[in-house]
Amino acid sequence: MGVNVMFDFEVHGLAGEEEATSVVRALAGLVREEGFQAHEVGVGWSVQDGRYWISGETDHPVGVSRFHSWRPRFEAVLQERVRALAPAAAASINWRYPDDD
Repeated sequence: MGVNVMFDFEVHGLAGEEEATSVVRALAGLVREEGFQAHEVGVGWSVQDGRYWISGETDHPVGVSRFHSWRPRFEAVLQERVRALAPAAAASINWRYPDDD
């Protein structure tokens, strides 16, 4: 059974532009590997007051089959990719379930 979800994620504590760029590439690759299109999950980086951060989000609900098993794996892979490229960074993910509203 599939679930309609929306999610957003952020990565803070990046060392600079090079690290931000490499993590964005890795997370954009993860999004593609999971079958999402660029228009379904946007990923990018920004800098404010000298601090680099990454954000990604769905603009509308996306359907995910077997969400109960997909979610923990997706969260773990996202965390692993961030740690591998930016060990001092911290990633967080927020989930929304529009069908429950």
